[in-house]
Amino acid sequence: MKKIFAVVMFLAVAAMVVYGIKYAVTPVNTQQIEYITQENYVNTNGFIIRSEWVMTTRSAGTVYHSVSEGDRVAKDSSIGTFFYGDVSSDSINELTVIDSKIKSVQSDNDEYSSLSIDPSNVENSIYQREQDIIKAAGNNNIIEISKYKDDINSLRQNNTMSDHNELEKYQSQRKELLNSIQTSKEDIYAQISGVFTTYVDGYETSLVPENIESYDTAYFESLSQSPEISKISSKVDAGGSICKIVNNHEWYVMMSIPAELMNEREEGDDIKLRFNNMADAVVDGSVYHISDEQNGRVIVTVKCSTYLENAFSYRFVDVDLIFESYDGYKIPVQAIRTESDGKQKVIGISGNKQYDCYCDVLFTNTDGGYAIVDSTDDAVNKLSDMDRIMVGER
Repeated sequence: MKKIFAVVMFLAVAAMVVYGIKYAVTPVNTQQIEYITQENYVNTNGFIIRSEWVMTTRSAGTVYHSVSEGDRVAKDSSIGTFFYGDVSSDSINELTVIDSKIKSVQSDNDEYSSLSIDPSNVENSIYQREQDIIKAAGNNNIIEISKYKDDINSLRQNNTMSDHNELEKYQSQRKELLNSIQTSKEDIYAQISGVFTTYVDGYETSLVPENIESYDTAYFESLSQSPEISKISSKVDAGGSICKIVNNHEWYVMMSIPAELMNEREEGDDIKLRFNNMADAVVDGSVYHISDEQNGRVIVTVKCSTYLENAFSYRFVDVDLIFESYDGYKIPVQAIRTESDGKQKVIGISGNKQYDCYCDVLFTNTDGGYAIVDSTDDAVNKLSDMDRIMVGER
């Protein structure tokens, strides 16, 4: 009997020892931490509002655009030609090719002229750079040698394309081609500066910045969520659109959301927008206008000043309206400990040691029972150096 009792006692003590060691190494009330981005946002649909200029024609004809889709153009700059009649596609294609060559030569000449070198004296200029390299080598000036080599490469690369005769040749070809087209024509000039596009949807005059404050929930719901976007072709009927230019400095997104989400928001608040149908592009913005409540909803219009290329190709968007965003460690709220002086900390564990990790509480979700925290700037022990945190008391 004594032998059985001794065996039982031995096993009990052994179990306690093993458990004690395990408990000492890894306290039972611990948890790994993860660094996340916590967002307070609402997903909704919206319409992009822009300042847009659309040119239309009273007569049928053929339009030629001398600038490309998405190009930025200046006010009063030439952007194409409208022919009051039918022009063959071959002529339009030929004109496109010639203009492309002219742009290429002009671009190369602009780059070349930045070197302040006379095009007629390229070889002499190269020779001078070579002499400069020899002199710089004698002075062991590596930086100057590299600079002179770059100059020589640029001179040789642009030697042929910088010839003014090349530009004159293409310009002459262009003039001859235009003269061969036996129909009256009119040059097209941009009425505003912005981004050139050949896509229209009919909302260019319905959704304008000047009327933002008058748009309400009823008007929003009257808009089609599938606006017909059409591309302007070279053959234009009477009354048809010729081209469009979009202001690329400021644009707006108008959205319908539950009114309760804006109870603590006001016009002027900074905000972010994530466009889910534009590869999740995120831009900064500010609340420009909040409409009166109708049926529990309000219209929120956000002003954006960030250039986003895809924004000029869309009207209707799937967007996340992000009110706040926090980057930090997600932990249970009971893991946060407050000291007598008001400082807040988390007990971090690295290896077998415990550390006081002082932190800022960035966000608290009471219903979810978690918080987002990050180490204070002056914290000696950073959460990033911890393996785990202690959630409760031992």
